[in-house]
Amino acid sequence: MKIFISADIEGIAGVMRPEQCSPGNAEYESARGLMEQEVNAAIAGAFDGGASDVVVADSHAMMKNLRAANIDPRARLMQGKPRALSMLEGLQHQQYDGMLFVGFHAAAGEMGVLAHTINGSAFYRMKINGSVMAETDLYAALGAELNVPLWLVTGDDCLEKWVNHRFPEVEYVCVKRAISAHAAESISPQAAQELLRERVAKVVQAAPKSIEKRLGCPYKLELMVLRPVLADLFCMVPGVTRIDAVTVGYSSPKMAAIISLLGAFSYLASTQK
Repeated sequence: MKIFISADIEGIAGVMRPEQCSPGNAEYESARGLMEQEVNAAIAGAFDGGASDVVVADSHAMMKNLRAANIDPRARLMQGKPRALSMLEGLQHQQYDGMLFVGFHAAAGEMGVLAHTINGSAFYRMKINGSVMAETDLYAALGAELNVPLWLVTGDDCLEKWVNHRFPEVEYVCVKRAISAHAAESISPQAAQELLRERVAKVVQAAPKSIEKRLGCPYKLELMVLRPVLADLFCMVPGVTRIDAVTVGYSSPKMAAIISLLGAFSYLASTQK
């Protein structure tokens, strides 16, 4: 049984401040250690549940947060960017039985600890076919397109409510309660890791097969950005349309194309700082 783990940092127990998510300071070094521990708990749970192969995609920022020497040696680790499928890069190359999203967070424009969607310094709100998108929604849809079901998500209580409403069949491990965008009440890292290992083992052992595609084709993206200059820039990409001063649109029959476009937008936005 092959399991794919996508790992972010904002939804990790004990992480609640922007500086914990940015390299170059002691707070980040501590947070990446917490991230590694939760990822290892998920890996261990996957093998406990009967997995034969586990791949972890380091999926935060520049995607080089997890130190290879600190990761369970039974798993393979994917790092670096750019990657065509970003947080799910590699899912297109072989068939996986299920996906686990560790350390995820609420959507841009929504309540939650460190809430954003892909690029918090550029994207204000994102919709597909009229529905607001969190990263969980985007990548669950991509997984469905590639015939890989989402089995489990971890993060704060705001994302828990979101996932329970949109993906009622998906297991959720809540590791903290959001107080504000930059404040949270977390369970202890050890408790989070023990809970995560236990719940992952159970869901992998159950190995649910059903995949529900919640978004119909074509996928119609509406992206509201933080500054008009970003919309100016994004509209230079062929196929992208202008909706208003701070909103652009794009349509595709493939979620993979939307994910790649958003990755390119994020890179372009970094040139306008």
